[in-house]
Amino acid sequence: MLTKAMLESSALLVGLGTRILSAGYQIDWSLTNRAWCKIRRCWIPTNNVISFSLLAMQSIDVFLCSSPSATLRQKSNIKYARLIVIGIFIFGFLHSTPFLFYQDIVTSASGATSCITINAAYNQYQTYFLNLCLYVIIPIAVISIFGLLTYYNIHSLNKQQQQQRRTLSTLSRQMTRMSMYNIVIVILFVAPYGIIQLYALLTTSIAKTSSRIAQENVASTFSSIYFYGAFSSSFYCYCVSSKRFREQVWAIFTNLSVNIRRGRNQVQPFSIGNTRFATVQNQSIRI
Repeated sequence: MLTKAMLESSALLVGLGTRILSAGYQIDWSLTNRAWCKIRRCWIPTNNVISFSLLAMQSIDVFLCSSPSATLRQKSNIKYARLIVIGIFIFGFLHSTPFLFYQDIVTSASGATSCITINAAYNQYQTYFLNLCLYVIIPIAVISIFGLLTYYNIHSLNKQQQQQRRTLSTLSRQMTRMSMYNIVIVILFVAPYGIIQLYALLTTSIAKTSSRIAQENVASTFSSIYFYGAFSSSFYCYCVSSKRFREQVWAIFTNLSVNIRRGRNQVQPFSIGNTRFATVQNQSIRI
C-alpha cells in the first residue's frame, strides 16, 4: 500500500499537474524540451502500469488473507510480496522504455508543435493494448474477480461458528474492508475512460461532423482527467472504511498543530549593555 501511495502521488504530480499547466496556463514543457517530452511520456505509463499492477496484486493478496484455507493464507507474506513488487517494477520500466526512443517533438506543415509517438507500430500498440488492456480491461477484470471471491470468503466466514470466524484477525478484516472500498472506487473512475477509448476505436473509420468531433474531444478530455481520480481516492477510501486509519490521521494533524504552536513560542535572547534578556511570546524576561 505504501508503494502504491507513492506512485499515486507521482501520477498526480507528473500526469495531472503538468496537464493542468498545459490546459489551464498554456505552459507545456514537453513542446519545448525534447528530454522532458520523452521522460514524461515514458514515466506516465510506467507509473500507471505499476500502480494498477500493484492494485491487482493487492486484490489477490486480500483474497488470500480472507481465504478459509490455511495454505492459501500462508501464501500472503512479506517475502513473496517483495519479490512480486520488484518484478512489477522491472516489468513497468522495461515495458515503457521504448517511449524514450519513439517519442519526440514534431512540427507539422502548419507550424504546430506536438510531442507524439513517431513510430506507427508502437503507436498502434499504445492505442489498442496499453490504453485499453493494461489500463482498463486487465486491472478491472482481475480486481473484480478477486473482489467477488473475497466477498464470498467473508460472507462464508460470517456464517460459520465463532471459533472459525477468528481465523481472520481484526487487522486482516480492516485491511480487507479498505481494499474492497478502494477497488470499487477505482472501477468507478477507470471504467468511463475505458468506454471512451473503446468508442474511439470502434468509430475510427466513421465520417464525423465537426460538431460530433468537438463533443468527442470534450468527452475524451473529461474522461482522461476523471481517470486520475483513481489515484487520488485511496486516502478518502481508507478514511471512510477504517476507524483506526481515521484515528491515526487525526493524531497526525493534532501533533502537527501542537508543533506549529510550539514553534511560535521560541526563546530569542538579546542583550542591552551588560544585561541579557529573552523574548518569550512578545514578553521580555531578564536573565
